[in-house]
Amino acid sequence: MRRRIPRFAFSAFVSCGLLAAAPLPAVADDTDLLRFLDQASFGPTSAQIARAQTIGLSAWLEQQLTMRISTYPSLPMMPGTRPTRCAGDCQRDHYTMYLLQNRFFVNALYGQDQLRQRVAWALHKILVVSGRDVTLPSRMAPYLAIFPRNAFGNYRRLLEEVTLNPAMGDYLDMATSTKSRPNENYAREVLQLFSIGTDLLNPDGTPQLDAEGAPLPAYDQEVVSGFSKVFTGWTYAPDPAPGIRNFFDPMVLRANQHDTGPKALLRGVVLPAGQTGQQDLADALDDIFQHPNVGPFIGSRLIRELVTSNPSPAYVARVTAVFDDNGGGVRGDLWAVVKAILLDPEARGAVPAGADQGRLREPALFVIGALRALGARSADGLGSSDGYLSPQVVLMGQDVFRPASVFSYYPAEYLVPGTAGVRGPEFGLLSASTALRRANFVNTMVFSRINVGANAPRGTSLNLAPLEALAGDPVTLVDELDRLLMHGAMSPDMKAAVVQAVSAVSAANPRLRAQQAAYLACTSSQYQVQR
Repeated sequence: MRRRIPRFAFSAFVSCGLLAAAPLPAVADDTDLLRFLDQASFGPTSAQIARAQTIGLSAWLEQQLTMRISTYPSLPMMPGTRPTRCAGDCQRDHYTMYLLQNRFFVNALYGQDQLRQRVAWALHKILVVSGRDVTLPSRMAPYLAIFPRNAFGNYRRLLEEVTLNPAMGDYLDMATSTKSRPNENYAREVLQLFSIGTDLLNPDGTPQLDAEGAPLPAYDQEVVSGFSKVFTGWTYAPDPAPGIRNFFDPMVLRANQHDTGPKALLRGVVLPAGQTGQQDLADALDDIFQHPNVGPFIGSRLIRELVTSNPSPAYVARVTAVFDDNGGGVRGDLWAVVKAILLDPEARGAVPAGADQGRLREPALFVIGALRALGARSADGLGSSDGYLSPQVVLMGQDVFRPASVFSYYPAEYLVPGTAGVRGPEFGLLSASTALRRANFVNTMVFSRINVGANAPRGTSLNLAPLEALAGDPVTLVDELDRLLMHGAMSPDMKAAVVQAVSAVSAANPRLRAQQAAYLACTSSQYQVQR
């Protein structure tokens, strides 16, 4: 039966979300653990909660470091132009993001390496290659594999792998940049978006200002030109077969196409003439990596992805200090940075009541979190979901692995409408229509399912049996949803309203009670804004 969807009011997300002023309930003993799992994974499950409660947060973190990495499918390289004989499933599998998107959702729903995959997803949104331009999944897969492999590694190594990845070389034109025709695209974006940003930053992420109060620029056109010369001469490794471009192996240097003149870099560094392309590249990436902006720039982006869209300067400064030195004299240790973000006093403890705290769950995380909490499985209930969820997420404004531009899925500095400077990047995807589609998705999953189809070999449904078992007591039922979805932070007013709605359903129909409660909880602004 189709359920009536309440009319969307944008102000609800503001009043009950990032700008919530409603009184918060008392903190339960395990509230902080549940909140931690919401930040460090794609959403808590009952099994994950039980495991973390048994071994504790520190042990859970250490286990995540050693978990087997969830991978993407190995796909054969295909010609850039689709052969006419490749139609139907062949076209879908080899010339769209279908298989990669499905695997992303399967990894997020069921993978044991939750923290690694969560950080990899965040890094992919910072160092962007878009499947709108690199359209073959076999060309995207090696690029995507960089992020889980380096999620807990060193940022310098990550930056080098991204720089020499052929998908990046194709996307930002480094693969065709030569000494006679240097291309500035990668030089600009590696500085502006992938490492230091446009303004000089203090360690706490605030901009450094000149005497007139204007931000000081981090670099100028001469520096962009210098880096563009550094990146000349790098191109695709030899083709594995005629007509098949090599996107498997890192790019290689054509020495005769590399500019060997002097190059002005950051902070007055000038690379001398006559160096090899390999020397120039290593020196240039070291120059970027050593810039004091990298810690606050990358640290603040990761905080926003995992914890809150508006971290305090003190929070950013603490994370910057760890990026600069992990305690053992190592700079850029992402494992240390991730732990610092998740264990910081502003991430732990009581759920924050500040008007600017939290982050709107972007469509992919909204869908995955709800499905994990409510036991996603195949349409027949006998196996796991096939991960064919991209169409639903696209309707909400996010096309996984196909961001609109190098600036990612939404503007990093987007401000929540109607506020006085409250940052909320994910709100850039939220509108009346996309909010309604969120509710429609929940309606489909709670009261029906995603049926088996041509592109959904197993489909997706929910296992509501554990909730049905609690339906005899509406308060207990709603408490369980509060635990799974909101780590005990559901406001008293919301809890009372949901209990009242559930109580209005006959106790003789426990399934409808469970469905009613799940629908109201998942569509609420208090769930959709992660606190």
